[in-house]
Amino acid sequence: MRYSGLRVLLEGLTGNKGWERAWREPEPKDEYDIVIIGGGAPGPPPAHYLSKDSGEPNVPVPEKGWLGSGNIGRNTTIIRSNYMLPGNEPFYELSMKLWENLEQDTNYNSMVSQRSILNLINTDGQRAAYVRR
Repeated sequence: MRYSGLRVLLEGLTGNKGWERAWREPEPKDEYDIVIIGGGAPGPPPAHYLSKDSGEPNVPVPEKGWLGSGNIGRNTTIIRSNYMLPGNEPFYELSMKLWENLEQDTNYNSMVSQRSILNLINTDGQRAAYVRR
C-alpha cells in the first residue's frame, strides 16, 4: 500500500476503515543472528537497515507494547547526538542519518522533524550537567 496525504485525508473522513494491515504477527523462530531489543526510537531503524543491508530478512524487534509505543508514539522523543563520551558522537551521528532516510525507504511517515533544543539552566546541578555535556 502506498501512503499519501490525500489517502490520509480520505481515510480520516471515512473513519479509517479502508487501511490494509501494515504489519504481520509472525511466530518467533528458534534462532536469530541479530535481535534489536525495544521498538522505541532507537529500535526500528537499525532493524530495518540490518535487514535490508545484510540480507538477513528476519531481524526481530521485541517490544512489550507495539512498535513506536511509549513516548515516541504519544507525542515526541528526542533523536539527537549525545556527546557525553568521545566515542558516542560518530555512533549517534550515524543513527540520525539512518532516521533521515527511513521514511523514504519504508514509505511510512514516522513524523521525524529535526528541530533545535534550548536548555535553560536554573540550578547549580543543571549547570554542572551542562558542563559535562
